[in-house]
Amino acid sequence: MKLFELGPLEQGAAKAEEYGVSQRAVVDSKRRMGLENRGALFAVAVPLIAFKIWFAILLLMYAPTRDTAVWIAATHWTLIIVIGILVVAGIPMYRLMRARARRNKLRRSEWMVDAPPQCSALWETVSRLEGGD
Repeated sequence: MKLFELGPLEQGAAKAEEYGVSQRAVVDSKRRMGLENRGALFAVAVPLIAFKIWFAILLLMYAPTRDTAVWIAATHWTLIIVIGILVVAGIPMYRLMRARARRNKLRRSEWMVDAPPQCSALWETVSRLEGGD
């Protein structure tokens, strides 16, 4: 088996077999980022951004001069870019989530027919004993 005829995943699997490593050890780099990784990213990024904004507010409160505003603008310009990117990326994500929710709602309304209410076996027994029904 020649390695150059195989795709990247097959090459990795072939090399893993060659070294006696199981197939599961091959890492697929095309997988999407898991929720744990996103949570870890947000756990670091959100406090850093919040601290940066809080620091700028404190500086402006305690030293409201033109020099302070220039210094904050010079050191926080990257924050404006990051927030802009997050907002621009968040709008399509929000629309996608809203469309998926609407699609799931339509799918449920089409396929999830409400079943008639079922009486329990105990209720049927009591009704028969009382002479009703």
